[in-house]
Amino acid sequence: MSSNALLKALHALETFQHSSGSLTVKEMSGVTGETESSVQRSAYTLETLGYLEREEGGNRYVPGRSCLRPVYGYLRNNRFLETATPYLIDLSERFETRADLTVLDRADIVYLSRIPNKDELLNLSPLGRRWPAVSTASGRAILAALPEIERQNVLGASTYSRITPHTLNDPQAVLDAIIQAQVDGYAYQSEEVLMGAASVGSAVIGADGQVHGAVILGGPVSVFEDIAQRRVLGEAVKQATLAIGAYNLS
Repeated sequence: MSSNALLKALHALETFQHSSGSLTVKEMSGVTGETESSVQRSAYTLETLGYLEREEGGNRYVPGRSCLRPVYGYLRNNRFLETATPYLIDLSERFETRADLTVLDRADIVYLSRIPNKDELLNLSPLGRRWPAVSTASGRAILAALPEIERQNVLGASTYSRITPHTLNDPQAVLDAIIQAQVDGYAYQSEEVLMGAASVGSAVIGADGQVHGAVILGGPVSVFEDIAQRRVLGEAVKQATLAIGAYNLS
């Protein structure tokens, strides 16, 4: 497979990031901008390798089980995830709320792990789920910790679109929230990503000065409405990220 064919196949596979169901070649073509014949060739190759599976008796595709192989390899060899997990468990148990670990990928944050609270044990893990960094507590915490040039690059690539009626979509308002996160050591958002949900997040800065990601405590808005309680949660997340950052994460 040529590098161009590989790139097209990866683009076809990535169309499922924003889909909650199966896709046809025509639908994948509409997302990628490639011709249907080009996507058809990519789909055939991906199906042969097990990265796509065809729904029985139809022309619709879903991600195949082979997709789990690189995911497993990534998670198994991720020192950041391994180091952070005990701290996520501790935070979740102490405050009876969910704890998440995220990383920055271009202008998005991506979930690496979630430790649910006792009421969320049956919920699907959001592993791999993306949100705009500018709209999330973890994203703003990471942006607050990045060097100025890197921060401006992310902000410049962001779309500032409204996810909910409460999402900040004014660049200056987002920048103000990032500056506040620099002052506090953690960021806070309420109902900007999901209605009824709020969170605090703090960035993990390694001994090498690199920003590796962020830890979040999230739950119902009611958990964070009391300012004193919010500060307790924010400080707890900040202390956890300081402890994680003391390890060799590279």
